[in-house]
Amino acid sequence: MKPKRRPFLKLAVALAMSFPAIAAAQQTSAKTPRIGLLAWWPCDIPGYMGGSGEFGVFITGLGELGYELGKTISFECRSAGKHNNGLAAAATELVRLPVDMIVTMSHPAGQAAHEATNTIPIVSILSGDPMATGFVGSLAKPGGNATGISYYATELAAKRLELLMEAIPGLTTVGVLANPVVSDLNFERDTKNAADRLGIAVSIQHVGEPDDLDAAVDRMEAAGAQALFVLPDMMLADQSKRIAALAIEHRLPTMAWGPWYVADGCLMAYSARYDEMQHRLAFYVDRILKGTKPGDLPIEQPTTFDLSINLKTANALGIELPQSVLLMAEEVIE
Repeated sequence: MKPKRRPFLKLAVALAMSFPAIAAAQQTSAKTPRIGLLAWWPCDIPGYMGGSGEFGVFITGLGELGYELGKTISFECRSAGKHNNGLAAAATELVRLPVDMIVTMSHPAGQAAHEATNTIPIVSILSGDPMATGFVGSLAKPGGNATGISYYATELAAKRLELLMEAIPGLTTVGVLANPVVSDLNFERDTKNAADRLGIAVSIQHVGEPDDLDAAVDRMEAAGAQALFVLPDMMLADQSKRIAALAIEHRLPTMAWGPWYVADGCLMAYSARYDEMQHRLAFYVDRILKGTKPGDLPIEQPTTFDLSINLKTANALGIELPQSVLLMAEEVIE
C-alpha cells in the first residue's frame, strides 16, 4: 500500500516577512553572538549540516543562512537532564552567563526561559497555547522578549481521537497517558472535551516518571481501555519505544502526537512536521540578530498535519485498518 501524499502547506510566513528591521531593536553583543540552547535532553551540539541531536536541524538552518560556528556565531548549551524540574536552573544559568538569545525546542523549556528573563530574546517551539500560558500577548504581535512557532490547536485532540475511532470501529473507551507536570498546557482538558463530544470514555492515567508507565497501562486496561492515547510531553516522547512495546503487549492500538512514535512501533500519529519547525527557528534567530525585536516577529503556525501509520504494528495487533484511513496517511511504515 503506497500512501496518498497530500501537499503540506508551508508555515504562515507572509506576516512575519512584512516586518522591516527596526533600528532601535534589541542589540546583540559586538562580539560573536552567543546563542543559549536550553535543552531537555543532554546537550549535543552537532556540526553544521549534521542534523542530529535536539538542536541539529536548527543548527543546520543557521549554517544554510551563512552562520559559521566559532566565527559568526557560538553556542552555550545547558540541559535539564531529561527532567522538567531541571529547566529552571538550566535557564537561570544561561541568563547568568549571559547569552545574547535563548532557543528552546519545547513549551516547558520556553516557559522556563521566559520566567528567567524578560530582556534576553527567546525563540521557542510551543506545544501549548502561547497566549493562555502567558508566553506572548498575541500571535500576530507577541510583544515582550519572546516569539517562535506554535503547533497548538484545541481541535488537535478531537482530530486524533476521530482518526483513532475511524481506525478502530466500535471504540468506546480510550486510555490516556498524561504527565501532570504539564497540566497547565490544557492537553487533558482538550482531550476530555473532545471525548465528551465524540461520545467515548477516557481513562486518564498520570505518569510523572518512566517507572510509572507499566502501572499506568495496567490501570487503563483494567478500566476497559480499548486503545491508548498519548498526550504531548517530553518525558513521554523520550519513552516512545517503551510505550510502543507496552501497547503491543497489552494489545492497545496507539495514537500519539509525533511521528517518531510510529517509527518506534506505535500504531498511529497525527502531527506537525517537527523538523520543518525546528529548521524555521533559524529564521527567527537570524532576524533578531539583524535587529528585529522578538516581540515584532509573529508566532507562526503550521497549517497541515500528517498522519503516520505502522502497518507492522497493525499486523501484530491483528488489526486491518480501513482503506479510508490508509489513504489519508502521509507515511506508512510496512
